[in-house]
Amino acid sequence: MRDSALARDFGTPPVVYCRSTVLARAHAYAPVDPGALVVYGTKAFPNVALLRLLASEGLGADVSTAGELVFAIRAGVPRDRLVFHGNNKSDEELRAAAAAGALVVLDSLEEIGRAKEAGVTSVLVRVTPGVEAETHHAIRTAHEESKFGLLPDEAVVAVERATAAGLDVAGLHVHIGSQLTRAAESLVAVERVVDVATRCRDWTPRIFNLGGGLGVRHSLEDVVPDAATFAGELVAHLRARWTRPFGLILEPGRSLIGEAGVTLYEIGSVKHATVAIDGGMSDNPRPQLYGSRYEALLANRADEPSAGAYRIAGKHCESGDVLIESVELPEPRREDLLAVPATGAYTLAMASNYNGVPRPAAVLVGDGDAELIRRRESLDDLLSAEPSIQG
Repeated sequence: MRDSALARDFGTPPVVYCRSTVLARAHAYAPVDPGALVVYGTKAFPNVALLRLLASEGLGADVSTAGELVFAIRAGVPRDRLVFHGNNKSDEELRAAAAAGALVVLDSLEEIGRAKEAGVTSVLVRVTPGVEAETHHAIRTAHEESKFGLLPDEAVVAVERATAAGLDVAGLHVHIGSQLTRAAESLVAVERVVDVATRCRDWTPRIFNLGGGLGVRHSLEDVVPDAATFAGELVAHLRARWTRPFGLILEPGRSLIGEAGVTLYEIGSVKHATVAIDGGMSDNPRPQLYGSRYEALLANRADEPSAGAYRIAGKHCESGDVLIESVELPEPRREDLLAVPATGAYTLAMASNYNGVPRPAAVLVGDGDAELIRRRESLDDLLSAEPSIQG
């Protein structure tokens, strides 16, 4: 289906997902360990249709709130493929996780008693290995001051206390960050998790959850390993240091859907070398949050030669609302379509209604068909939360 037809049928900007790319990325994890449970990091984009598609291929869901859990349940993800995270789970969320039969990842010592009281039965203990991932500081999750998980000494105590409380402590979990482009720090994290396992008396982990975090290429300069290479290196390292039998869980999010998504914007104002689009930081806040870089092309004139470098700015009332600082394009014109690849993860999931802008639609394409998997918000949707105008 042509980009112009998608823009006409669904309005701009839509985020367009390629079904075959999602499936290919899911299948890329299979060679790592045929017996591994791969769970989609739902925070990358909670969407019933995508969760259902991944579940049909045997994947589960990694969720961290009651809201994400509802998406997974509505998608029909089986109970034994649900993993529930969260650094500050409420009692209500723990009860929901227990009711859903999810494997709960304990994130603090105080959570042990509340998890037991909520009816949780099987848990993992999240280890914070004290590793600085090579990624933006805001998405590092395993350094010693991280809000997530338990330092190694605390993790050993957590295994003992949770076991004593009657919980089935199935294993250990580690996750060092997001948009990872190399395995070096993850290998250190594996070693420190194994060290925690060896220090636990009268207990042997049945499961190691190595988390996710593999990045994708957002710009031409990015160099990122493929899923089988990255995850395979971690698993091989783990097997070399822990020789007893164990089950494996992997939690990819961005690497499953990031490159599968393309956002289509309509160009409006063109001032010198600055091009304004009909979206921006409300549908993709990553450049402002993480300094993320993207590429772009004119979807309706992609075969034309470059006329120079242009700055892509959003429509919001912020000088910092810039999606791309510099990208080579043919001379842009009003109503041209700008395609920005690799926007499938952490865009719509983090979108807002800043300036009263409705959030975009999401569309899944494959075999020449386009399926609306999330409708565009309307202004009435935004006003529906205002009690003073109801009735």
